[in-house]
Amino acid sequence: MQSGAAIWTGMLLAAVIVVSAAAAPENQAATDEAFSRAASAVVDRVEREDGFSGVILVARGDHVLLRQAAGYSDRERGIRNTPDTKFTIESVTKQFTATAIMMLVQEGKVSLDDPISKYYAASPPAWKDVTIKHLLTHSSGIEDYWVHRHADYYDSDASKLLKSTGDIFRIVQNDPLGFRPGMGFSYSNAGYALLAEVIRKVSGASYEDFLASRIFQPLGMRNSGFGLPPGGAMKGYVRTYPEGVWRPGAPDVLEHVDIAAGAGGIYSTVDDMLIWSLAQGTNELLSEAARSAMFRDYGYNYGFGIRFAPKFGRELIWHTGNDAGAGFAAIFDRFPEDALTVVAMTNNTGITGSTATLLIEGKVQTFPANATRKAVEEVERLYFGREP
Repeated sequence: MQSGAAIWTGMLLAAVIVVSAAAAPENQAATDEAFSRAASAVVDRVEREDGFSGVILVARGDHVLLRQAAGYSDRERGIRNTPDTKFTIESVTKQFTATAIMMLVQEGKVSLDDPISKYYAASPPAWKDVTIKHLLTHSSGIEDYWVHRHADYYDSDASKLLKSTGDIFRIVQNDPLGFRPGMGFSYSNAGYALLAEVIRKVSGASYEDFLASRIFQPLGMRNSGFGLPPGGAMKGYVRTYPEGVWRPGAPDVLEHVDIAAGAGGIYSTVDDMLIWSLAQGTNELLSEAARSAMFRDYGYNYGFGIRFAPKFGRELIWHTGNDAGAGFAAIFDRFPEDALTVVAMTNNTGITGSTATLLIEGKVQTFPANATRKAVEEVERLYFGREP
């Protein structure tokens, strides 16, 4: 039997727990509100000083802390971006392609060890040992289609030279491999375009239709799709530094997004990308085993369509997309330990006076930051308690 003192102590402890539990949400709300105000001020400043043009979202779980637009989707007509503006996400597309492949893997229709020649009949003999897994992890040795020996295909007239995905394959399939499959890392958009071919071959649906019916619709991503954003494509810009002069991005890029299906070409909104981020922690699309395979570092800080890096003492799961010449870029950051998602999209890829540092492909790399990267870096430092 408990003594009266013990009972009283237990009651007092229970009361403290109740009071603490009641106070915690109130304190969290105040902290969140302070962060939201400070982060909004950061975005305003980066727009004012560096020309940030786009949308940024920060959310803890499904609780949105920042959802803010800046700049213009069409500077000439004075049309401003809004939080609902649809942006092309460039290479962030790769994690959708990887997810689609893993959906087919868990259905027993594809094996990670299958050679690409099983699905792409025109595969040259040099690709005989290249597997689906190698393509997912950029360890196939297949060079990208803008390497120096094919620089003529990636100049200002690229849209005239590359008319279809087949053109990309034609460029790379006669090249020797950069290394033995599985023995190195070479980021290859061509490899992810080949994965889109696998999706088409196995599912019997177009890449666009597979994404729509198997990913976007089930998740409720109603403002995402493949190809041109509906309602008229926005314009891309490049703001010069330090002059601050705006110039149009390379023309005709959006009209040819289907050329590299699988590597890029998805458009979305920050709200839809939050849905996507939350889904990555559930079994809604992929089983736990499939997600475990996808979110594993296979070397060079890369999984299946995603990157890994330590940041602020935490694990960061991330990917970027960038077409600097056209003026479009995107950043997708997820800190799983904090359930924190940071998404930013832009139509201005001009650099700023700032830099960013990340672990990329096994090396700590410091690189010039565009305005979107600068905003993301400062907002994330603010969230994790560091001064911008």
